[in-house]
Amino acid sequence: MKRIIVALLIVLSAGAALAQQPTMDIAVMYSALHTNAPVGGCDCFWMNGGTAEFSVPVWKNLSAVAEVGGQRIGMIPGFDTGLSLLSGMGGLRLRVPNHTIFQPFAQGLFGGVHGFDGYFPAPVGRYPTSYDTSFAMALGGGVDLNVSKHLWIRAFQADYHYSEIRNVQGNMQNQFRVSGGVVFRFQHLGSS
Repeated sequence: MKRIIVALLIVLSAGAALAQQPTMDIAVMYSALHTNAPVGGCDCFWMNGGTAEFSVPVWKNLSAVAEVGGQRIGMIPGFDTGLSLLSGMGGLRLRVPNHTIFQPFAQGLFGGVHGFDGYFPAPVGRYPTSYDTSFAMALGGGVDLNVSKHLWIRAFQADYHYSEIRNVQGNMQNQFRVSGGVVFRFQHLGSS
């Protein structure tokens, strides 16, 4: 998996030099993550947090995206602990150009997530910890709404959010994330 991520970063770096799309985006969003716990059950719950993204054009309607996000819940329902998640991912976004104020997009992001301030069971012979780090990915899309030349509204974004934090039940989380916020769009330095 590390080799795939390194290869993706190399491709994205090389592609940035061939940029043809004229804008770079910085997005700041509220995000809510619907996740599952406690161990052995599906008393699913929502975590609240935020997400920040930076995207730069790589080729035509494709952009490279870097994202940092975090979610928190003070007390997991039915479980005597809270949970905090911090993720960092990168990948590609495909925008669908049209002649309206709405601009849909689809994206795939890959990276890692760090869970802390919680309970993470350990393999046999080890002690449980209050933290764990694992692979993460987000696949989804959304719609941006044009307000002005440099200001857009991320009207809606929805992602399937997958992670592999330890939980004794297969160590996999199939989650759903929704987000919305503001997007600041700037002229790309290489464009005229």
